[in-house]
Amino acid sequence: MTTTAPAPGRERVTDRDRSPAKREPERADHSRERVRGLDRVWLLVFLAPFLLLYLGFTIWPLVATIYYSFFDWSGIGPIDQFVGAGNYGSILVDPLFWLSVVNTLIFALLTTAIKLPISLLAAILLTRKWLRGKRFFRTMFFAPLIIPVAMAGLVFTYLLNPSNGALNAILRDLGLVDEGFDVFANRWSALLVLVLVSVWQIFGQYMIYWIAALQNVPEEVYEAAAIDGASEWKKLTRITLPMIRPVAVIITLLGLVNAMHVFGLVVTLTAGGPGTSTYMVSYFIYQNAFGAVPFAYGYASAAALLFSVIAFVLVSAQGVAVRRAQRLRKEYGV
Repeated sequence: MTTTAPAPGRERVTDRDRSPAKREPERADHSRERVRGLDRVWLLVFLAPFLLLYLGFTIWPLVATIYYSFFDWSGIGPIDQFVGAGNYGSILVDPLFWLSVVNTLIFALLTTAIKLPISLLAAILLTRKWLRGKRFFRTMFFAPLIIPVAMAGLVFTYLLNPSNGALNAILRDLGLVDEGFDVFANRWSALLVLVLVSVWQIFGQYMIYWIAALQNVPEEVYEAAAIDGASEWKKLTRITLPMIRPVAVIITLLGLVNAMHVFGLVVTLTAGGPGTSTYMVSYFIYQNAFGAVPFAYGYASAAALLFSVIAFVLVSAQGVAVRRAQRLRKEYGV
């Protein structure tokens, strides 16, 4: 049996001889194909609608808000009363603005602290193999999200009415109370109602988030744990929760950010009352921009920007947790 020797000057190079550093550029060049000719034109055509919408509904409103915040403008007529940082100085000493900020943060923290654990519990139950009627329960929990926020607020306004509301009528019929209780007459009870109604409506959305996270946990891990004799509690605490922790950080961040934009429930349920005790920042901005004549559009723009900075600082403070979560996500492969 004879072997063919490589030709002089040409050495046989195998995949084993090639270092990863030499092979990597070939993969990179193969995966990064330049878009040329007619394909580039079609790419721009398909991206153009998105770019126009992004410029029109994101970039332009942001730039306009910054511009308006330096003027004493009512939203009507010429923009000619330049006040510089005067609007910002007035907002910094406005007690109603800071009350709105405190209420918004309380609302965001309470709703997040309530909706995330119970939606996680519901998601865990709805992903169990032994549970029947999963589709029915998922639909039932998700249904409130379909109801418009304004309609949900009006429904609960009638239910909680102190004189003829359904809740007070049931409590009186059961003999638990002698007179109807007005939950909107006190700041803390009104805030609690806002929190609970918000949790009721948004519950299904976060349940879906948790279900998606739980379904990414490999089933083989549970099977191996069952062979080792692990109980359901140990599976939950030693497998499920650690493996969905990276996604949990993202879900928590989304919950906090979304809760800071509460508006519709405040308008329909409390209208900022009693008095101004349940003002949220979004409602404060709305009232200054459109609530009373003359409109303080420039003042409202400054308030919106100032709160955006506060929210940005709070969200950025979670950057360390998010980066750690991304590293854990790669480790767990979820």
